[in-house]
Amino acid sequence: MNRLTKKSAILVIVVGVLFLAVSVFTWVRTVHYRGEGVHADAEIVDIKTTYFDDDTDHTVTVRFTTAEGEEIEGELDAYQTGFYVGKSVPVLYLPNDPQKFTYEKNGLLLPLILGGAGVLLLGFGIFGLVRRERGDDDGTDYKPEDAENG
Repeated sequence: MNRLTKKSAILVIVVGVLFLAVSVFTWVRTVHYRGEGVHADAEIVDIKTTYFDDDTDHTVTVRFTTAEGEEIEGELDAYQTGFYVGKSVPVLYLPNDPQKFTYEKNGLLLPLILGGAGVLLLGFGIFGLVRRERGDDDGTDYKPEDAENG
């Protein structure tokens, strides 16, 4: 197995750090909404589907009414099979800024997966970098005269 080059190892470390950063951001955001958010039942009013070469993107627009009676409409940060116009979905909105809301069923699985992948990539990159810098003795620099003098 070929060892990582120094540039490759650094790239793997950077990607690992990015995964960890996104994981922490997503975790903090989810915990914040769960702690500070207010529940509302939103109605899906539109679903726009965009097709790419190998991917499909869905933009879900919902409308809900806050506890204070304000009607809010905006894009939901989630899509699931089974969503359709008219369906009721739970959201959490921030009481001081109800335009900021999230799908209530967003869990902590995604941040855990991203964090785990980040830790693995970071560890792999650091291991490859240290191994490369240290250099393993594979016996290729052995000279017979070293045994006679040794």
